[in-house]
Amino acid sequence: MKTITLFITLMLAGCSVTYTTESFVYQDDKPEKELNIGKIQMELVEAEISAVVNTVSLSTQDGIELRGVKLINKNALVNIVFFSANGMKISSSSKILNKFSLLPANVIWFDYRGMGISDKNDKLSVKNLQLDGLSVFDFSKNEFPKNLPVLIHGLSMGSIIASYVANNRETDALILDGAISTIPQLVENAAPTWSKLFYSINLSTELSKINNMELIKKYNKPLLLLIGENDSTTPVENSKALLDLSPSEAKVLAIIPKTEHGETMKKDKGIRAYQDFINNLVCCTSE
Repeated sequence: MKTITLFITLMLAGCSVTYTTESFVYQDDKPEKELNIGKIQMELVEAEISAVVNTVSLSTQDGIELRGVKLINKNALVNIVFFSANGMKISSSSKILNKFSLLPANVIWFDYRGMGISDKNDKLSVKNLQLDGLSVFDFSKNEFPKNLPVLIHGLSMGSIIASYVANNRETDALILDGAISTIPQLVENAAPTWSKLFYSINLSTELSKINNMELIKKYNKPLLLLIGENDSTTPVENSKALLDLSPSEAKVLAIIPKTEHGETMKKDKGIRAYQDFINNLVCCTSE
């Protein structure tokens, strides 16, 4: 994540640095020309996964073109709208689609605006990202098979977008993976203890107000929290706090042993915990 490396900048910049959404959220200088969809399909073939992947696109309210991928698995039990981590682009992280295929699931995943193959605007705001999240969800609902539950999965920074969308749209379940509680807490976790003697970090009002805990208080549908035992970016305590706040009667905290931030779906135990959650969800929704 970008937050892991921002402290090098701080050391060079002096005693105090203020971060805005534009400087905090990863942005490419310009969009990638195109996605190598053939490479992604070959990764599925090599893993002996019988799924088909295609490119998708949509236009936002302010005229930005977002682009992404749609994975369709003939054996899918659920549909998943995936919101990735800060700086996690489809072009460099496409193998996570193989992991989703193991669940098995259909997936739609868009690069955020200003990242990967999606267009960039002159100004970026949290509101932009939230509205984009709603657009992606609405688009996905129309693209997915209608007979399967629709889940929202947010990884790291994507957990904030996922929770926002889940509170503003009808969905069947929410998965928070390496969940952020608040941005100030995220920055606090990422800063080495010794470094706090030499500089301070100031966040813009917009970033300071991001609070996943308040969103989870309002979400009462099935909830899965995936977290790595060794995650220092969004520690296990964060996910435990979110679990305690959730009013859901079907909530699960899966702590994956010997796992760092953003690595839960690379581990067999992470996939099994996800599969167990889906099996329980499908069983209950089909009754």
